[in-house]
Amino acid sequence: MAEEEPVGQHLQHYRNCGLGKALQEALEELKANGNVGEAESGMINECYDKCINEALEGEGVVKQDSSLEEWHNRTKLTIKGHLQMFRGVDNVWTLVLNTGSMGKGGMQKVSVKVEPGEVEYTVDALKIVAMKKDA
Repeated sequence: MAEEEPVGQHLQHYRNCGLGKALQEALEELKANGNVGEAESGMINECYDKCINEALEGEGVVKQDSSLEEWHNRTKLTIKGHLQMFRGVDNVWTLVLNTGSMGKGGMQKVSVKVEPGEVEYTVDALKIVAMKKDA
């Protein structure tokens, strides 16, 4: 049986989310106690990378839960903020928005509005990472 090629660096960005960080902390603890080695830790990380990317690609989550389909087709996000940084490398785009000046000394936080509805979130900073889906 041929070995699978390792997961590319571009698939590892979800390791920095809450779930990914919790997984890394758990793996570090297991390695410190001698319960898993580097090879097993690497296999777990690769599996996590593949699973999270497959679940979130395109409409992956929507396909698995029909109750989300209606929400997916009618929901709109409006994001406003000061664009601090934009980077596009190897079909991976990173945008960082942060609090910006509004004139007359006022500060405008980053706002994310979910429509339909009146829900609006404000945060000091927002990082968006997007990547091209391979055909």
